[in-house]
Amino acid sequence: MRFMLFMSMLWATSMGSVTATAQGTPDVSNRTDTAKTLAINVHPQMIGGAVPLGSNGGAVFRASAAIQTRGPRHQSHLTIDLLQSAGTPLLRAAQAGYDRRGTAGRSAYRLRGRWMWQPLPALTIHLGRDTLHDGWGRRSLFRGRHSAPVPYVETTFDAGGRLRYRHRIEALQGAASIHCSPDALGDPRFWVPESGRLRTGIERMVVSHRLEVDLGKRLTAALWGAVVWNTEGGERLFEPHYLVPLTSLRPTEYAQGSSDNALVGLEGQWRLGANDQGQRFLYGQLLLDELIVSEILGSTGWWGNKYGLLGGLHWGYPRGAWRIEAAGVRPWTYSHFTPTSAYINGLTPLAHPLGANFLEGSIEGHMSRKKWSVHGRFTASSRGDDPSGGDPTGSLPQIGDIDRTAEAYLWLGGTARRFALLQLDVARTLDLGEDTHVQCFARWEGQQTTLGLVKEQNMGLIFGLRTTGPFLGADW
Repeated sequence: MRFMLFMSMLWATSMGSVTATAQGTPDVSNRTDTAKTLAINVHPQMIGGAVPLGSNGGAVFRASAAIQTRGPRHQSHLTIDLLQSAGTPLLRAAQAGYDRRGTAGRSAYRLRGRWMWQPLPALTIHLGRDTLHDGWGRRSLFRGRHSAPVPYVETTFDAGGRLRYRHRIEALQGAASIHCSPDALGDPRFWVPESGRLRTGIERMVVSHRLEVDLGKRLTAALWGAVVWNTEGGERLFEPHYLVPLTSLRPTEYAQGSSDNALVGLEGQWRLGANDQGQRFLYGQLLLDELIVSEILGSTGWWGNKYGLLGGLHWGYPRGAWRIEAAGVRPWTYSHFTPTSAYINGLTPLAHPLGANFLEGSIEGHMSRKKWSVHGRFTASSRGDDPSGGDPTGSLPQIGDIDRTAEAYLWLGGTARRFALLQLDVARTLDLGEDTHVQCFARWEGQQTTLGLVKEQNMGLIFGLRTTGPFLGADW
């Protein structure tokens, strides 16, 4: 059992905003006319460090800075995240979506940004390279906030009524694992390059759309679909068939005679109680890749039954909230007979971070009183893993369907991989001005990973100052 003691200093302060009056329009009033001003904010979001004690030792340094602008009909956000470390902390951060490692292999960084333009009251256009999330849960079976940043263009229609629609196109990069160390041990699908870029060029494109409808005052339903296609060396970067709003993507794929990979999903949210008591709602998500109903009813374990389920309860109250959530995904879900058509984004899944062939549950909560706040979270998961690569279990979407070795796969079949994480965070807000939200905090966390007969345990104590959080980074 390893014990790691982290001393972390996370600091951020706002340098205020610079407000520029629109050209040719004098400022003749004492009020702020938002239709004629441009606000520019520069934030050092986070500066921090850590000193771990253990076999994967080495100092850890983190920094994050952001620039924000806001105008009458547009706004933008640009962030750079930096990491300086050695051993496990850097490796996990790189796998979570950083862009490049330094020549010494001890630093990593990534760039994120987006520009939002509202030409009409009901129309918003997003253009950028950022992390994205779909759904009402902490996790998402389609597109989770854990994923690496991707270039994308998004169009949203929302006239303030019962219907809302979103259309998005993304460019997905491949993993640069081919450039890893020649003496690396273990499964090559988990290798990370010692230096250089962590993802290659664009290998896949994905188009998705989402339609939300309010079915009364408490129930909201959402229907979405997505298609991933192989760019074929840049020859298929653009597919006009998928640009038609509200088109049915899977029939469109079939009509083209293509080998693209389509998914569909259904979501729901049922609000509970009055809003003045805090947000309280039940939510669920169903993902369908492929299935035959007769195979499901017969409990045959047919490999082509590829689907996922997610559900949870969020319960808010005046001083905090708590959430319980569970998810499970069948083997081979997200995969395709060609790995470049699978739902993979760089080094992390496009969908759930555990891939497929797993069950996961979590419970978390927080409460606040005056300047104090307490957060807690427990996450546990079990996956039928494939550590050797000789007998695929369908747990890793980057393994093509053509590599399967059987026609029937049981849920959680393969080598058992279990993970548990417990976190407890206590924080106090400091009096540094109305526009500067800085917290002094201390957090204890412990985790355990078991893969077959191999068990790994870690504990850590982190404390310092922050403006974001309380839980930063990936926790799967």
